[in-house]
Amino acid sequence: MAVKSKVVLTDYVWESLAVEHEILDDVAGLVALKTKTPAEFLAAAEDCDALLNTYAGPITGADMARMARCKIIARYGIGVDTIDLDAAT
Repeated sequence: MAVKSKVVLTDYVWESLAVEHEILDDVAGLVALKTKTPAEFLAAAEDCDALLNTYAGPITGADMARMARCKIIARYGIGVDTIDLDAAT
């Protein structure tokens, strides 16, 4: 059996995670948090394969360096000004 990926959701403001579970449950374990800063989510995200983000940030290059396995940072909403795009690239 293949090992599932780990997806960390840093924060969310909606009531249900049904859509996330429907999409991810067969391929990844979802760790849903309600944090406001990287300092609050990094311990859970250090071994993540993907990070879903709404407002918790900014996410710096130093934060990303702590998430060595992370291949995807996806942001809910408009804009990516809270993500260091040079480091992410």
